[in-house]
Order: sequence, then structure tokens, then C-alpha cells
Amino acid sequence: MSTLAEIEAAADALPLEQKKKLLHFLAARVNGEQEDKASTDLARFAGTVRLAEDPLAWQRRVRGEWQHGVLGSRRVDGKPEG
Repeated sequence: MSTLAEIEAAADALPLEQKKKLLHFLAARVNGEQEDKASTDLARFAGTVRLAEDPLAWQRRVRGEWQHGVLGSRRVDGKPEG
């Protein structure tokens, strides 16, 4: 669809509920509002993530590298050690 006439014809073919949603969407766009997005329910992803390493082990390893200077020779405040 690239012309207004095609868009209008497609909108006319929609059921009433979808027409209402389209009207709400267009009104929000015209008024400069962001589209309302429902928040993501993260509970549905529980148990679906597979990690190659235990998160706590990774955290300990990274902190150990940071504390022992492997990641650089600067202190937390940005000043050189020594």
C-alpha cells in the first residue's frame, strides 16, 4: 500500500475493533505521543536462558581480574597505582 486511497480501502475492510485500534494509533502519532507498549512479563522467560558459565562464577572471575590489575593498572578513582 502506497497511496492514501489504498490505505483507506484497507482500513474500511477492518473489523470495528481493529478500526478503533488504528484510530488510537494514528491519533497518538499525530499528537506526537509514543505508542503505548505493554510491559514485558519476564516470568515467561524463566528457565529458558542457557548460560555457558555460572553467573556468580563469572562475576567472581571478573572481579578478581579487576582487583589484581589484569584489566588495567588504574585504581577505581582513575589514578595510576603506585
